[in-house]
Amino acid sequence: MNYLRRIELKMTAAGRKRSIEEIMDDMRHLHYVLSIKKGSRTPERRLETPSKTQSEVLSAFGYRVDESGVLQGPAE
Repeated sequence: MNYLRRIELKMTAAGRKRSIEEIMDDMRHLHYVLSIKKGSRTPERRLETPSKTQSEVLSAFGYRVDESGVLQGPAE
């Protein structure tokens, strides 16, 4: 229960007012695959095109999806 409240607070801090039920329902439908390019040893996580809510949640946590569908982590 505590982690749900933390997600809700993080979204509110990012200026996105959504209910935790809506967030969790939408995030359950975010699908991805791991792929490895020829000659590489590191897999890339590729996402389907995120919905509006999914994009908001990812950006609130510092993530983004690039043009080729690869999930990019937060800048350090």
